[in-house]
Amino acid sequence: MPDIYQAPSRFPLDVAGIIYPSARTRIWNYTFRIGFLLREEADHWRLRRALSDLRPRFPSFFVSVRHGLFWYCLERVYGLDIVHKETDYPCRSMDIFSRDMPAIRVLYDRRRFSLEVSHAVSDAGGALVFAKALLARYLELGGTEIPPGSGLPDLDEPPCPGELEDSYRANYTKEREKPGGNGPAYQYRPPRIRNYLKVVHGIVPLEDVLPTVKARGLTVTDYLMAVYLYSFYAADPHARCSRRPIRISVSISLRGLYQSESLRNFSLYANLGFTPHEKEIFTFEDILEAMKGKLAAAKTKGEMHKLLCSHVALVQNPFVRAVPNAIKRRIMRLGYILAGETTQTSPLSSLGQMKLPPCMAEHVEAVEAILGGSPYKRIQCAVISDDRRLHLFFSGDTEKTDVQREFFRLLAREGIHARVESNIRHREEETTL
Repeated sequence: MPDIYQAPSRFPLDVAGIIYPSARTRIWNYTFRIGFLLREEADHWRLRRALSDLRPRFPSFFVSVRHGLFWYCLERVYGLDIVHKETDYPCRSMDIFSRDMPAIRVLYDRRRFSLEVSHAVSDAGGALVFAKALLARYLELGGTEIPPGSGLPDLDEPPCPGELEDSYRANYTKEREKPGGNGPAYQYRPPRIRNYLKVVHGIVPLEDVLPTVKARGLTVTDYLMAVYLYSFYAADPHARCSRRPIRISVSISLRGLYQSESLRNFSLYANLGFTPHEKEIFTFEDILEAMKGKLAAAKTKGEMHKLLCSHVALVQNPFVRAVPNAIKRRIMRLGYILAGETTQTSPLSSLGQMKLPPCMAEHVEAVEAILGGSPYKRIQCAVISDDRRLHLFFSGDTEKTDVQREFFRLLAREGIHARVESNIRHREEETTL
């Protein structure tokens, strides 16, 4: 297909993407994964051809980061040698500054193939669209017919200009009312192990989860957030007497709130939790009651808009814009640690349901979503579902699994039984840039 969309060769990072080149380390550069377990062996050459066919339709994914005097920017690149057999740990560091290759990769192993994306390029909401299009084209090359109207982008149509939009800046207005701040949160700090990554995967039938959640008048995300909070409280004696709140940072896509088509970053976070010191003993029921309605209140358009405007106002501040990038990236890394990482105990990223048309779903046995490790967090959680099961992925660089164990024990006490798998991968030595 010809390159029918004349996307700019260079464009600025979006407001959320700005932080990641500054906050990276040599090992951790904020990469995440969306993957599929197929019912057949994955084919290297079909994946490579499918990726090549997607390049003109999705120009915002075929980019790498460039250094500028005052900011980083994204530049289109055309190399496609990014399809490899998986031999290492998930979400390992990638060269986001490559002159030839985009800041994405596709990995395959037996029946699995995975898309890994740098957060400088996109968030999970944008990457889901790209991953489903990649799967669709891969299956088409193998002879599967995917009828029009399947809810997938048409590769024969030019991309919508809105897909390249920085929707943070596009929806910015000057707001006098500022969002509430978050102080330091309790930090889960078991011993960290170098050259080590553990992924714990829990598989839960939706027929077990949905009745329990519905009976309590909650959403699935509300319920899992409460389970996650209680798991830290129950697993760590230090958490039970902490004067700092145990706080989960829940990702919230803004696309529905603003009718955005952007395939770049367009999400924010709501930090929610409770302070163990305020009561001698907290039960799970106490936490459920304390969290009820809080996520819904936090992710209203009014609250999200205040948060969006505060982020945009910061990067558009004339003083910030005038500071050279060599100095700015050190300040931004420190600000990210103090205002972001220290205000949460752990992130919870809920990607919702992976909706596939029947002609594609019959080729897919399972889906996966994994958050890359963090130099500041020992554990993080990503959640995604298919039409039958909920998949929970805990990833971290510690050997301890006390939080995960409490999480699945609590689900079992609630009548929700999970099948749990653990995958340990080694990694190279970390060096901070």
